Amino acid sequence: MNPSLYTRTFWLACAIHFTGAMSHGMFLLFPLFVRFLGGDDLLIGLVLGAGLAVSVAVRPAVGTLLDRLGRRRVLLWSGMLSAASYPLFLLLRTTGPWLFVLTTFNLVVGGALFAGYFTYAAGLVPAERRVEGIAVFGIAGMAPNGIGPALGEVMIGRAGYHGLFLTAGAFAALSVVLTLLLPGDGHRVERAGGAVRVREMARVLRRGDLLTVMVATVLFGAGVNAAFFFVAPYTRDLGIERAAPFFGAYAATTILLRLFGRRLPDRLGPERIAVPAFAVFALGLAALTLLPAPGVLVVAGIACGAGHGTLFPVLNGLAVIRTPPRLHGTIVSLYTAALDGGAVLGTPVCGAIAELAGYRAMFATMAAMSLAGLASMWMDARR
Repeated sequence: MNPSLYTRTFWLACAIHFTGAMSHGMFLLFPLFVRFLGGDDLLIGLVLGAGLAVSVAVRPAVGTLLDRLGRRRVLLWSGMLSAASYPLFLLLRTTGPWLFVLTTFNLVVGGALFAGYFTYAAGLVPAERRVEGIAVFGIAGMAPNGIGPALGEVMIGRAGYHGLFLTAGAFAALSVVLTLLLPGDGHRVERAGGAVRVREMARVLRRGDLLTVMVATVLFGAGVNAAFFFVAPYTRDLGIERAAPFFGAYAATTILLRLFGRRLPDRLGPERIAVPAFAVFALGLAALTLLPAPGVLVVAGIACGAGHGTLFPVLNGLAVIRTPPRLHGTIVSLYTAALDGGAVLGTPVCGAIAELAGYRAMFATMAAMSLAGLASMWMDARR
């Protein structure tokens, strides 16, 4: 391995990412908590969609803070707020305004952390190995998507939702402690006026090559959040006791791809990888409509994990490559905002479709949206 990429600071950043992402991985069972409080699928979609909408709205401001204040400071403050947010859910007894408030608070600070993790990583990896570096760093965030829900289901079974939220808060707090060990990142930029930065970013986005990536990222984000937040309640409705096999297969496949195929996008070109990755991801979402057939939960997890594990670093790398270095903090924040933007649009729609037409119709719709992402990247590759 190239020591200029795999440094001590890089591995420390991976540990920070892993522990912070563990709290988010456990939060993927949040829809079950909403049902516990008396909510339905439509409310699940509305609560998550509203929170993600606010998170997306403030993401450009997060990008500005990352560029001006430095990545480490933003990670520290966001991490502390995240750790404080999880125990607050235990104060809820019914669905109502406070459910929306606490969920929004958690998702806003979670979005800031997500942007901070990958902006910090982008500053650590050599430009010529950008996609490889982001792919390996992303393993630390993907593993908790398999471990977190499995651990969360165990904690709910043994200690109820107190066990779920307190354990999630503990992982977030550990991430903050590790962040204190990071050296000063030194990634502050000159304080250009806000209007100047907005105009400059708008010029970059108007370029067709970057705008296409953002559209594809929105469609990708809609599918990801459908898989993350709606598989658990879907399996419960079908009488399947645990959703962990899906999340475990999803995360394991992603990790294997990033370990053994991490250099492939840099060698073949990310544009050539994106189209088949979208096809595999759509296949995984479509396979969920075949449940409760034996083995489908694992097969769908493998396909979704293969698509996600490839698409996330490829789309992120394309966004960074096509943007001037002085705007990397802003573009990574916008990239993560585009992912969440897909959730803002898709999560309420998923909840409504699930409530009115059932989960099979919902996952089929999300598979079709992923095929639209395939079409956009196919046109981008031709151009």
